[in-house]
Amino acid sequence: MSRPVLAVKAGGPWLVLVGGTWAVDTENESGVRLGRGRMWLLPLLERSREEVESEARARLGAGDPDVGEALRAVIGMGLDAWSDHWLSKAVAWMTDEEVVVFSERLHEIALESVGPRSQDTRHAAKRRLERLGLWSPDRE
Repeated sequence: MSRPVLAVKAGGPWLVLVGGTWAVDTENESGVRLGRGRMWLLPLLERSREEVESEARARLGAGDPDVGEALRAVIGMGLDAWSDHWLSKAVAWMTDEEVVVFSERLHEIALESVGPRSQDTRHAAKRRLERLGLWSPDRE
């Protein structure tokens, strides 16, 4: 049985807990493991990070897993997304701690000269790294 924690949009999909593990309920499937279902959570990146965390934490109890785990999965999906839209949203949505966690991927994004990455997104990734002293253009 899944327990709804966060509506991605009005009416779903939902970020849910199934036996203490993060999952996704969609219109057609219930309890999709986060690793496979995180794509349905990408629209969260269009909402305020503070709003998303606040809404989720209001439904979590003391023994529940940290919502940050699920949000990092969404960020990871956004950073690997097929469109610059999701990528740019993920770069902007990260906390400083997540910039550290995803620093390798941010370096790749900042240094990419081909693909769907806009110049604005590449510069945003570089700025996020620079602000924390993590930028190294010689990284490969």
